[in-house]
Amino acid sequence: MNFKHLMKYVSLLIVGLLAGNSFAFVLGVGSAIEKLSASSYIAFHESMQRSFLSWTPLLCGFLVLILGSLLVALRKEWREFEFFFVLFALLCILDELVMSWNGNFPLNRIINAWRVEGAPSDWSYVRTQWLHFMYWRCALMISSFILLLASVFLTKTDSRLSPNVAAAF
Repeated sequence: MNFKHLMKYVSLLIVGLLAGNSFAFVLGVGSAIEKLSASSYIAFHESMQRSFLSWTPLLCGFLVLILGSLLVALRKEWREFEFFFVLFALLCILDELVMSWNGNFPLNRIINAWRVEGAPSDWSYVRTQWLHFMYWRCALMISSFILLLASVFLTKTDSRLSPNVAAAF
């Protein structure tokens, strides 16, 4: 396995983890959050922020580094679909980070200032805004995963499959 393939598969693994988390959010957590009372939502948000912020920034930073390196490695093949799929996957990740920075982070600061005992009167509006940003971010992460999968399936190989690998299919 060459270096480009290794970078692609590691990035696919990381995006897969993040997209799976996003998909679970869309399928279950988002609709459950919509039904929470103000005090339950604030408590849930506080606990979620602690665990989410402990590992997600590291994965996203590492992912941007790997995908950027992969694009540099693929620069001679810039006319191939593979290059563009990786490029658009990186753009989806970067857009997801921009939406986090400009959307969810400011809303997180507002929500973190709330007290469980007394939420403001517009708490449900802020929650709805926060959820909309999350849904868009989830769509971007899942799109990035699909684009990276497409880049894997469209990779040109210079050698035939070995008999052992071909027999497995």
